[in-house]
Amino acid sequence: MEFVKNFVDWFGLKPVLHRNKKGKQFSQREIWWCHLGSNIGFEIDGKTSEYTRPVLIIKKISHETALILPLRTKTKNGSWYVPLVVDKKQAVVILSQSKTIDRKRLKTRIETINEADFNEIKQKFIDFIT
Repeated sequence: MEFVKNFVDWFGLKPVLHRNKKGKQFSQREIWWCHLGSNIGFEIDGKTSEYTRPVLIIKKISHETALILPLRTKTKNGSWYVPLVVDKKQAVVILSQSKTIDRKRLKTRIETINEADFNEIKQKFIDFIT
């Protein structure tokens, strides 16, 4: 049985996010709830009625945009997953689902990870894409 995605509700939320005049201030190493939406095929989706998912800011590209890596709470093994504890819960960073986002997608900051964990994730991401 195929899971049916609700694109209509996501399309209704997108204009609201787009009109937001005040995007959030963000930095590398921060984990945020982020409106990722309902996406195509195996692209990672946001969950809940607001289509959110935790993401790690891997690179601040500009004042307005960032390169992010989504997280999931179900443990997975493989070269494209990196384990991480977030808000005292086990999670994994998904290296294969990197995405550039506008800061208007950011909802709520969860925490800032320590430099050692960030550097490990960053190195594994570089190894993954090269």
